[in-house]
Amino acid sequence: MKFVFRGGSGSDVSDIQEAIGYGVIKMNIDTDTQWSYWEGIKNFEKKWHDYLQEQIGNPEGADKPNKKYYDPRECMRAAEAETVDRLDQCFSDLLCTNVCGGSLSPSPRGKSIGGLPV
Repeated sequence: MKFVFRGGSGSDVSDIQEAIGYGVIKMNIDTDTQWSYWEGIKNFEKKWHDYLQEQIGNPEGADKPNKKYYDPRECMRAAEAETVDRLDQCFSDLLCTNVCGGSLSPSPRGKSIGGLPV
């Protein structure tokens, strides 16, 4: 018999792995992925807050442009990077990393993607 772990987001890792032992083959993680995406945006705003208040003028100078900070692609990249990290954690919690002979692509965390480091 195969089971689905509904409402698995936020569950303790030991509970997840115990459920796998009982035959769970799928776990819903939608809430976790939604939160991680939001958290990426929230953290981006917190990190670059002083650059996101005006088109021109920031801590580097009153005449400094902020275009690369308020470009919506930048906060979306941060959201995506946070989601990749969360998915990596979910895969690890579910004991399903490297099960097909491949490996996950490295996390973009700490790398410059686009104009700003994520």
